[in-house]
Amino acid sequence: MNRRFPRYLSKQAGKLLPAPLLFRMNHPVFLPFYHVVSNRNLPHVMNYAYRNISQFEAELDFFLKYFTPVSLEDLITGNFNENNAFHLTFDDGLKECAEVIAPILLKKGIPATFFVNPAFIDNKALFHKYKASLILRTLLKPENEKQLDELKDSGLTADNMLFANYLQNDKLNKIAEKLNIDFQAFLHTEKPYLTLNQLLHLKDNGFTIGAHSNTHPEFWLIPPAQQLDEIINSIDWVRQNTGSKVRAFAFPFSDHGVDPEVITTMHEKNICDISLGTAGIKYDELPFHYQRYPIEKSVDFLPDLKSEMVYLQLRKLIGKATVKH
Repeated sequence: MNRRFPRYLSKQAGKLLPAPLLFRMNHPVFLPFYHVVSNRNLPHVMNYAYRNISQFEAELDFFLKYFTPVSLEDLITGNFNENNAFHLTFDDGLKECAEVIAPILLKKGIPATFFVNPAFIDNKALFHKYKASLILRTLLKPENEKQLDELKDSGLTADNMLFANYLQNDKLNKIAEKLNIDFQAFLHTEKPYLTLNQLLHLKDNGFTIGAHSNTHPEFWLIPPAQQLDEIINSIDWVRQNTGSKVRAFAFPFSDHGVDPEVITTMHEKNICDISLGTAGIKYDELPFHYQRYPIEKSVDFLPDLKSEMVYLQLRKLIGKATVKH
């Protein structure tokens, strides 16, 4: 069978089935996640599409119509109805979390968790994907056409720049230098990240703060010992600097390719209370580990969400609705 057929079938069935019926079917707790919301064309974010304010508010109103918001503490204690609960999370700790997102959530009474990378808080450093976005934006200017040929030897071109990974950080820095892109100046002027004071203000307003690794690497590219260091150091930083009682960790990019022993060690050694991946609306074999739905990958919000719900039911029929590690 063509691997795309189940997705196609889910899409078609989703068009026919009403949302209330789909959302009443048994499914894991709904955990949609975002990175940023803005009406601006953010120069450092070309690696994913993001919602503007009106789109975000419309999606929140939709969630509130069909689901009941719960806190991260509720997830940990099991104090929720799995079939209608949802919890919002936001990754990477961009300043819009405080300036745009939090005021909207407070107005609507929606709890949320913000997962941050300590290495970037207070604009100390820049995520490699955001470096790649700034480089690509510069390369696409007509006056820089000559630079495209010079980059071929680096292995990173305009076509694959957004696929640059953590291990290519030095390469990105060298390319930026050739293009006269000053990442430190960008951090100073744009200030893309939350400050510690903003993070504390979010906590004071009732939001949960979680860890998202220290430097946001692709975990499948680094050894298990380094994976654990990234986890432990970021969780410790969040606790020490924000006083957060909940030790929560969201894997950067995905938990796919993470050594299974790393995930079990996190919990067996009491390193964290709850951890999260990004595999979509699926169950997980580990009771302390949850999967989230990447809203920003959705081009057409409601049809895509309905399709995802149908896809879950199809996977349940063949015993593949649960993520194995």
